Amino acid sequence: MCLRIKVNRDLILTRFNKLDQLLENLRELKEIGKDEFLSNYKNYFAAQRALEICINICIDIGNHIVTLNNKEKPETFTDIIKILAKHEIINEELKTQLTKMVRFRNFLGHFYLEIDNEVIYNILQNNLKDFHSFKEAVLRKFKEDLIGDSNHKNTT
Repeated sequence: MCLRIKVNRDLILTRFNKLDQLLENLRELKEIGKDEFLSNYKNYFAAQRALEICINICIDIGNHIVTLNNKEKPETFTDIIKILAKHEIINEELKTQLTKMVRFRNFLGHFYLEIDNEVIYNILQNNLKDFHSFKEAVLRKFKEDLIGDSNHKNTT
């Protein structure tokens, strides 16, 4: 059950460029030792915000892809991820990881008093690859629309 839709090249590539910038910043924070990371609020606040934006970018791109299909209307952000997996845009493992990220994003926004910055540090150490996997999956699935002739832009 594979979707065949066109995507807005500029929308997706602009967001992927921002994702790349944020991931570079997060890689710098990843290199900081745990004690130093946790002892400086600038480190964990920067990481929290960058992670939140990275997750938002994945949600935004996913929503763009899903809404162009016009057959399913996601009610939640996790529904977007599930629909992407259902249509084989992302695999089941990535669906699981991105669903956790979306829930984490909601936690950051609503339970900000309870944030454990060790969790932030662990995400930096172990989960930045999930964003790369998402980008690779979208680029692979929509290669023709995103990487093809740069003079031909697909819009909807």
